[in-house]
Amino acid sequence: MITAVLFALSGAIVAWGQPHISPLLSAIASAIGFALFWLSLFRIEGKKKRYFHAAIWFFLVQLVQLSWFASPTYQGVYIYFVYFGLSLWLGAQFGILPLFLPKKPPIKFRRILGIAALWTLMEWGRLFIVCGFAWNPVGLSMTGLSISAQIASVVGIFGLSFIVMVVNFLAVNLFVTRKKKALSAYGAFLLFPYLFGVAHIHYHESREKKKEPFHVALVQTGLLPDQKQPYSGKEERWVHPFFQWHFILAYIKEHSSKSLDLIVLPEFALPFSSHATVYPLTQMEEILGDELGDLTHLLKEPLAEKRKGEWFVSNALLVQALANRYGAEVVIGLDAEEGNKSFNAAFHFIPEGKKVMRYEKRVLLPLAEYLPFSFLKPLVARYGISTFFSFGKEAKVTDGKHPMSLSVCYEECFPHIMRDGRQKGAKLFVNVTNDGWYPYSRLPEEHFVHGRVRAIENGVPLLRACNTGVTAGVDSLGRTIARFENDEGRFELERGALYVPLDLYSFPTLYTFWGDALILILSLGFLGFLQVRKENPLAEKRSLT
Repeated sequence: MITAVLFALSGAIVAWGQPHISPLLSAIASAIGFALFWLSLFRIEGKKKRYFHAAIWFFLVQLVQLSWFASPTYQGVYIYFVYFGLSLWLGAQFGILPLFLPKKPPIKFRRILGIAALWTLMEWGRLFIVCGFAWNPVGLSMTGLSISAQIASVVGIFGLSFIVMVVNFLAVNLFVTRKKKALSAYGAFLLFPYLFGVAHIHYHESREKKKEPFHVALVQTGLLPDQKQPYSGKEERWVHPFFQWHFILAYIKEHSSKSLDLIVLPEFALPFSSHATVYPLTQMEEILGDELGDLTHLLKEPLAEKRKGEWFVSNALLVQALANRYGAEVVIGLDAEEGNKSFNAAFHFIPEGKKVMRYEKRVLLPLAEYLPFSFLKPLVARYGISTFFSFGKEAKVTDGKHPMSLSVCYEECFPHIMRDGRQKGAKLFVNVTNDGWYPYSRLPEEHFVHGRVRAIENGVPLLRACNTGVTAGVDSLGRTIARFENDEGRFELERGALYVPLDLYSFPTLYTFWGDALILILSLGFLGFLQVRKENPLAEKRSLT
């Protein structure tokens, strides 16, 4: 009975102990959530039974934490197999940890470090399988409260995972022995991140100098995939690109009195690739009027093309006109074509600029953006997918008023990807996202939480613009300073532009300096503590006498 209660209670705390669900429950999960499970596990004998007990427990936890995957609206029913398959895989990984536990607690500190190290290495290793799996490292539970999250500026998200595992094993020792030594060890590891966070925040708040803010408009189109482009059987939901442009300009115009420095539009902000000359100029002018000013001086290749006496313009021309009209830099997510290659890209336009910077997405999603195995072609063809993107090769930093590192959607969940841009001199992260493929789910909130950690790790502010999702501004300490939502807290399908007066205060961090190398080196060293030594019968006999 006690085993079942601990199994269920710990599972509920860890599964729902996520920052976007409950910051308080998230803190509890990081402090004792796993410990309660380990206590239930010690009541079970046999390595095989312990393995399956742990694997099933973590599988059930993942069914909750990854429940947003179960969204077949645009993905099709195959997504259920992905959902259950990923949950089983993560459960199977977690089941390995009990194999290194002693038969009974307490657990030696060396063994605690070894098991925590093993889990940390497994989490990090997931980043490099297929497209990489970056969702929900256990250290994310420490980021529900801004104070406890600041230690990520030193050890990164995987360092937080290591701390969570150590703290919970020490909690087991405390529950079992109730000794002062166990209390001291548990208290030290539990409280250190909070004490560090208080000092860290106080230090940077005292150094922060009030300067003229960076005036930003973050556009959220609020359109689902079948509204962005026509879907078979759902043509009535499609919003024509002429009107998509009309709405975007109307959203931005609401903030035109604020002398904007930067306008950010989301991933796949509009149909058609960036330089495809598909819009008849006369029709666009009828819809948009003079909202973009005189376009005559922009009517040249590659932004426009004259065919049979009529000018046709591209998204790139209209974005450049937008930058010129507001005297603001513009970041926008658009598809791009180069030769026989296509890219999911983010573009940076400068007012009256002659050069446009293009960043190509480096982390592509299998089936939706690239095909990992040729035998899957018939499957994706059933969903109308026949073309795929090529991989980007490097981080890029803009050369506008302030150096910015651009990222596209899922990329902001990868610490090393975002760190690349910071190391190249970026003082601001700008992410363009489209979370509309999993509507009415927890995905947007989970995605935002991951992005917020990247700001803490690297000491730079973050801006996010979404088609649907969490459009927001975050400061360099990971605190949300502005978020696009209505009076009832709804955000996913809201349409408009969020004005953000952004403080560009940034600072160097140890994580930017050494990345994941520190925690990986420590973890590799601690793996030696997992070596199981054979008991010396003579020594055991002497200890008994």
